[in-house]
Amino acid sequence: MSYNKTMETFPSSNGLFDIHYYIYTPKKPVRFVLQITHGMCEYIERYEGFIKYLSREGVLVAGHDHAGHGRSIRTLDDLGYFSEDATDLTLVKDLKTMTDLLSERYAELPHFILGHSMGSFVLRKYLMRFGRSLSGIFISGTGGANPGVVPGITLAKSISAVRGEKHRSTLFNSIFFNGFNKNFQDEKNKFSWLTRDEKVVAAYHKDPKCNFVFTMNGFKGFLEIMKDVTSDEWAAQMPKEVPVHLFSGKNDPVGSYGKGVTETFNRLLDTEVKTVTMKLYEDGRHEMLNELNRKEVYQDLLMKIEEMVALNEIQ
Repeated sequence: MSYNKTMETFPSSNGLFDIHYYIYTPKKPVRFVLQITHGMCEYIERYEGFIKYLSREGVLVAGHDHAGHGRSIRTLDDLGYFSEDATDLTLVKDLKTMTDLLSERYAELPHFILGHSMGSFVLRKYLMRFGRSLSGIFISGTGGANPGVVPGITLAKSISAVRGEKHRSTLFNSIFFNGFNKNFQDEKNKFSWLTRDEKVVAAYHKDPKCNFVFTMNGFKGFLEIMKDVTSDEWAAQMPKEVPVHLFSGKNDPVGSYGKGVTETFNRLLDTEVKTVTMKLYEDGRHEMLNELNRKEVYQDLLMKIEEMVALNEIQ
């Protein structure tokens, strides 16, 4: 193995869970730190293929399982549940705790954060107030403005008021993921929109810590974050001096098949973030780090990290 893996915990801001975090330390000299904030219905250990590649290149990778995900639960009943107050930004606060921990522990190293899917929206919210000391930002599988967000919040509040915060509504889940798989129905797996790699899709389908329905509490919390970071104001509050790279698949329904990612890219350009780049991968779906061409993506991201380090040295 090219790294040493450790797992530790810190208390979540919600006062309920111990947040489990992982540090993958390369066995060769460490050059950079890449922090990962993962997506909805997954956990950090799903990224170990990518981590193995980076550790061979001297990149230390770290990240935590969000509240209500992976090991950051008390029982399986907590999956998809954030806090007693769904609007208290638990995920953003916990991301700050994790980022501060790494910044203190590895103060001498360039520090990057990669946010995927739900994690990209959490990262975007975090960056509206923090992140100016980072060396670079990677935004994976994100989206643009969504007219369904505000009605979705209203509906989620109505359902939770009647059925409770921990209710899991198959109807709301169907509405939330409406149409994500419509272009891939012939592949006969409801998660085919994630990646063309059928083995990854099958493993996701069988994993109880992936294949679950969010609680209404979790849906409300996530939609509140989405509302904030797709508003007209969010890009203006992003740090201007930190390089940003967006990447996604052209066949990713979360990014509206490239349109939402391009919209986000253009908003950052319009607000004069100094360095913004984007790559949309032909035929790629939602999880580019798990796609059939993932080695190409790994190489691109490592090259982009090195470019950002060089850019920071010039500035």
